[in-house]
Amino acid sequence: MLKNKDHSSKKGNLAVTAVALQDHILHDLQLGHLSVADPCKIKTKKKENKSKSLKRDVTAVIDTGLRRTTEGPKVEDPEKEYVLDPTPPPLTLAQKLGLLAPPPLPLSSDEWERVKQRSLLQGDSMQPCPICKEEFELHPQVLLSCSHVFHRACLQAFEKFTNKKTCPLCRKNQYQTRVIHDGARMFREKCATRIQAYWRGYIVRKWYRDLRKMVPPTDAKLRRQFFEEKNPRLPAQGWLHPQWAGPSPT
Repeated sequence: MLKNKDHSSKKGNLAVTAVALQDHILHDLQLGHLSVADPCKIKTKKKENKSKSLKRDVTAVIDTGLRRTTEGPKVEDPEKEYVLDPTPPPLTLAQKLGLLAPPPLPLSSDEWERVKQRSLLQGDSMQPCPICKEEFELHPQVLLSCSHVFHRACLQAFEKFTNKKTCPLCRKNQYQTRVIHDGARMFREKCATRIQAYWRGYIVRKWYRDLRKMVPPTDAKLRRQFFEEKNPRLPAQGWLHPQWAGPSPT
């Protein structure tokens, strides 16, 4: 009898372990639709939620303008950085049983600062996005906890295509994501520098054209043309000063 009980308990443990690992794989691959729950119950719950949403009482609100405040809407800082997943994902059954390691804790502000400094030293924001090979410019940009940088839309498309949360470069699992604006800041600085260079070049060229109209050139032919343009009533070469009139014909 004891042998049968031990054998049955081992089978039960193996079954629980197999179910726990299967559940972890489904969560890791983001395959929530392949659930072991009864689909009939899920459908009934969805119908109940729809009926509740339809039964909500809707009342008309008349805007009289009396409650309006003089303060304008709050404008958020466009350069503000924030974490997309501030709380770790819930533990799976395999992680609760100790079969797999739990997900890492959220990074602190100091840890995120070290990750960002590492990314700046690597120059990731100055290079194109590793997924689409396009410049970051003013598009939304994200920094992963492994210090790699991508377009936010490119990373979301990659996660949707692979059905797995892994870094496209180092293949790190369950990374944390933070929205940054380093690429947009560098792009604005580059544009400002280019505009200033064009403007300074225009000013210098204009100053040089004005200078050519005021200072006579050193070349004899150009000098003669310069004074002829200044005073078109001057007679031929005989009346010009011998210093810049040029050699006399023999």
